[in-house]
Amino acid sequence: MRLKRVGRFGTTGALVAAALGASIVFTPSSASAVSEWKCYGTQVKRCATVWWDEAADTYRARAKITDVAGGGSYQVKVTNVKLLRFNGSENVTVRAAADTDGWHATEDWAGTTAVNPCDWDQSFSVVATFSWRGAASGEKTWSPNTGWSHMCD
Repeated sequence: MRLKRVGRFGTTGALVAAALGASIVFTPSSASAVSEWKCYGTQVKRCATVWWDEAADTYRARAKITDVAGGGSYQVKVTNVKLLRFNGSENVTVRAAADTDGWHATEDWAGTTAVNPCDWDQSFSVVATFSWRGAASGEKTWSPNTGWSHMCD
């Protein structure tokens, strides 16, 4: 089953997103693996996205954390990555990855296994836990205020 972008859904999605205070990302159909990373942080950059592989028609949650050069020399890790779907009233976990490979000197990546988004026909989001230690330490569970959606044939 192939995914396709549908303008009518975009209007509806935008209205729902505006009501929820979120944005919805529509992925262009010309890409083979598409990701629009949403990031924050200055000394330690934390990023997350719902990754779409057009060739396989699948979604997966991905997260990364990076010690920014010149920012303070932190060890970093990302754990507990979840692909969520919005079922109309709440977010439900579709896939999760603990990613317990430990601390890394400058960057860590983690991701869930893939799902067929046509099994649900709803919007998806990502959440992960980001940790850092060095000059200061911290941990934050964060999700970009963004939903990713496609309509299926």
